[in-house]
Amino acid sequence: MSLLDKNKVMKQFFKFDYQTEIRLSILLFILFFLLINFEIVYLLNLSKKGWNEESLQNLKGGAYSTSQLWQNDPGNPKTIAKIKSLLPLWGLKRVDILNQHGDLLFSSDDKIDIGRLQPADSSLNLFKSKLTSGKNFFSEIYPGPQKRFYQSYFYPFTDYKSQATLFCRVEKEVSRLEWMERISRYEGWVRGLGILGVVFMALLLLRNIFSPYQQMKRKAEEEKIFSPSGKKEDIESVVEVFQKVITELKEKERKLQELYVQTDNKARNLERYNEYILRSINNGVIICDNQGKISGFNQSAQKLLGPDFDLNYNQHYKQALAKNHALCNMLEGLVIKKDLSAETEIEIDGKRQPTRFLLANSGLLRDENENILGLVLVLTDLTELKKIQQKIVQQQKMASIGEISAGLAHELRNSMGALLGYCKMLKKGIKEGSTAYPVVESILAESLTLENLLQRFLDFAKPLEVKWIKFDLLELIRDCIKIAQEKKPEVKFSLKVEGEMPLLPGDPLLLRQAFQNLILNSIEAVSDNGEIKISLKKSNDEREPIIELIIQDNGCGIPEGNLDQIFKPFFTSKEKGIGLGLSLVKKIIDLHKGKIEVESETGKGTIFSIFLSLTEPEIKPESAKVSNLKTAEVSI
Repeated sequence: MSLLDKNKVMKQFFKFDYQTEIRLSILLFILFFLLINFEIVYLLNLSKKGWNEESLQNLKGGAYSTSQLWQNDPGNPKTIAKIKSLLPLWGLKRVDILNQHGDLLFSSDDKIDIGRLQPADSSLNLFKSKLTSGKNFFSEIYPGPQKRFYQSYFYPFTDYKSQATLFCRVEKEVSRLEWMERISRYEGWVRGLGILGVVFMALLLLRNIFSPYQQMKRKAEEEKIFSPSGKKEDIESVVEVFQKVITELKEKERKLQELYVQTDNKARNLERYNEYILRSINNGVIICDNQGKISGFNQSAQKLLGPDFDLNYNQHYKQALAKNHALCNMLEGLVIKKDLSAETEIEIDGKRQPTRFLLANSGLLRDENENILGLVLVLTDLTELKKIQQKIVQQQKMASIGEISAGLAHELRNSMGALLGYCKMLKKGIKEGSTAYPVVESILAESLTLENLLQRFLDFAKPLEVKWIKFDLLELIRDCIKIAQEKKPEVKFSLKVEGEMPLLPGDPLLLRQAFQNLILNSIEAVSDNGEIKISLKKSNDEREPIIELIIQDNGCGIPEGNLDQIFKPFFTSKEKGIGLGLSLVKKIIDLHKGKIEVESETGKGTIFSIFLSLTEPEIKPESAKVSNLKTAEVSI
């Protein structure tokens, strides 16, 4: 049962309304206050009585003990010392021995002149008239030095030597009793004022309690929340209205809380959704506020810019992009000119990553009122597109070279055929010992060299046709190593195969030519005690399974400035080279839909990495078996 239900049951039982209950509560409070007041007075009187009795007992005990000591041996120093030791025991301030005339015979206060037999102090003059009676008595409480109060007790006894009646006077501080007495004098006034104050406060409290209820009732009637009824008391009606309003407010609060939670969840979901979008796209996105400070970016932006650019939140874009003036200038132009958008191509040439080409699009962020909120920068990777463009240009150049070479070959080979025929006829008509014979041989050798060069031009320029079959790549590599070892046997070869090697789709004759060119280049680059490492393994790239072939040597290496040029036709660093070997290698790998990469460092060696696809639809395998060679290291 709730507290409200209990109140209703009690009210029905006693037939009390709320106003009566409040008045009774105030009356009980006043009665309780009076009870506490009388209790305090009773305790005060009880304490006063206890302290008074204690003080009187100490005075009597101290006087009796002193008189006994003085009777046995009056005036003895030991007796005087014992008397002084009684002072703290009984809580006394001072002890005196007097005759019936009030003359001082002994005092525990060393400052008093005993020999002159004068009154000890002014307080003795108050009690001289009572000393002649020869009876014991207590003095009234009298003031002393430093606003303190004292009480004395006079105890008569007989001196054994002189048989005279003497008085022992003991004095004790009773300031506490005096203050209690003064408080008791004003006790009635204080009690009466307290009761009047409590009654006044009760009336004021009743007024303050009923006034808000009356105001609430008037407001409720004005707002037509309820109609006044004579059956219910005013406060009861107001309380019911108040409870009804609270119930409605709690229900509205609950609905508002639900709406807030739903709205907050939607906002959080939308924020996470935007984060997922930024995280998922490959384009880099950098967002700045009105002050140019970075308020958001995705990982693609950091990846595209590379490790040389360190993006951080609340960092100004001029500081984050300081290493690329083109980006800074583009964003600065947006801020100054308030252009809607800008676009430019930039090149990121980092020391710790390959060169990247990026398309940068930037624009101003605006709200529905066209107010500028900040900047947005979108980065798109053009590196692969640039490579494709370069490849197209290379292919166009190769096609032009092929046309030129075909024309040259057609014209020159006719002339070379006639020249070789005449040289051979001239050689037959000259004896070996004659002086003209070596000249004719030199002409014939140079003619054959020229014809060989023309043939290589024709081989490079003519379109190559791939005859797709499945063959054992491991056996082909072994044959290439064997041929290369015959040319330079002092070079050490090592072949490493990881896992099982499947049959590779492709043209074995063209691939043999490509691999032999690479191995022969490595032989020419290494010294007599050089080493060439070849490794094969099957792996997977992003879309399909591939075979990775790596040819590594520890030769002289390729200068960094030549790495982008080595696959171009007619580029060579050799004295007798013509620059078509690596161009032909790349052409063969491209025809097999593969990829070739090179890494080199001057003085340390070169690494050629070739990636060939294992997927080729509808290729009829020829009689070739799969190599079952597991991961192994073979030295040839």
